[in-house]
Amino acid sequence: MVKGAEMDFSALAERHRPEIVAYLTRLLGSAEDAEDVCQDALLRGFRAAERLSAESNGRAWLYKIATNSALTFLRRRTRARARWSMLGLDDVPAPAAGGTERAAEVEIVVRAVERLPPRQRAALVQRRFQEMGYEEIGAALGCTPETARAHVYQAIKKLRTELERKPR
Repeated sequence: MVKGAEMDFSALAERHRPEIVAYLTRLLGSAEDAEDVCQDALLRGFRAAERLSAESNGRAWLYKIATNSALTFLRRRTRARARWSMLGLDDVPAPAAGGTERAAEVEIVVRAVERLPPRQRAALVQRRFQEMGYEEIGAALGCTPETARAHVYQAIKKLRTELERKPR
């Protein structure tokens, strides 16, 4: 027999899973990593489902769990890359040869977004690609809507500065 909270969580997770995976793919830059992090996030959400009240914004709650899982993943990946780098075994792939000019421009933007601080990157992706409001972004990141707005603003400002420096 499935308890009410489990059934509600399953419906919530199934309804929002595709958009959470799309968000994580943009945030992490890899569909494979996004699937793994999404599975981890949904498992964490399932374990905490009884804490989700009926009045809560379930979508923002899932985004918060997914964002926290992604930030943890990014911290671990950064530490692992640092260890490999210390050994002289950098695994940063080179840009694909023979790509179009447009693909090269997109790659520059993607790399610039990847260099943003994780919370700014998360806020930017949630705002621009997931079309979330600042209230929802704030709930997902565990901050006020004003702080969420500031994260998006700072991310855009950093991207503009970095992209203006790039030769065209």
